[in-house]
Amino acid sequence: MTLAPWMFDLVLLGVAGEFVLVTYLLVRNGHRPWAVPVLWFLVSGALLMAAVRFAVSGAGHPLIAGILMVSLLTHLACLWTAWRLVRK
Repeated sequence: MTLAPWMFDLVLLGVAGEFVLVTYLLVRNGHRPWAVPVLWFLVSGALLMAAVRFAVSGAGHPLIAGILMVSLLTHLACLWTAWRLVRK
């Protein structure tokens, strides 16, 4: 069985659903500030999955490298916002 781009599209859809559910639960339970680090965390993961999806579909290396760079930046944003919340 080979991997197809649509398989990664399903995972990305699941990540979007996960973000909606986790953000809803955090806001409902009064943990509203943690929604921002969770957003960055899930966006970073979704970008990693998108990079794999584009690699499987035969996209060029510059596009994949760009997506991975943005994923790194969103991961750093996740760490930064979580660190700021913990330090308060």
